[in-house]
Amino acid sequence: MSSWTLVARPGGDSAAAVDLTIDGGSPLILGRVEVERLEAALENALAGVDDMYSRISCVNAGNQIVVSVDKVTVAALRYDRAELMRSQLKELLAGEGTEFIG
Repeated sequence: MSSWTLVARPGGDSAAAVDLTIDGGSPLILGRVEVERLEAALENALAGVDDMYSRISCVNAGNQIVVSVDKVTVAALRYDRAELMRSQLKELLAGEGTEFIG
């Protein structure tokens, strides 16, 4: 199962970005809209609705959520880990933290 870090990039405006690093790889830089999109896609996949129609997609694959960016799989998360990532993204979006590890 994948591990990650989420780090808010300095800026403070509505277009502020987040660095998402999965399994120690190169960070993906996501803008606020993409972070919102990932959070919503995780929520949908956890509810059993595949969300695979945009740059960021999440698919419920039975016992895990598969996260893809530009149609390339970047993470496979058990449900509890997907929920943790989703809650961390929500906190970042709300300005309630600057760095999370999962």
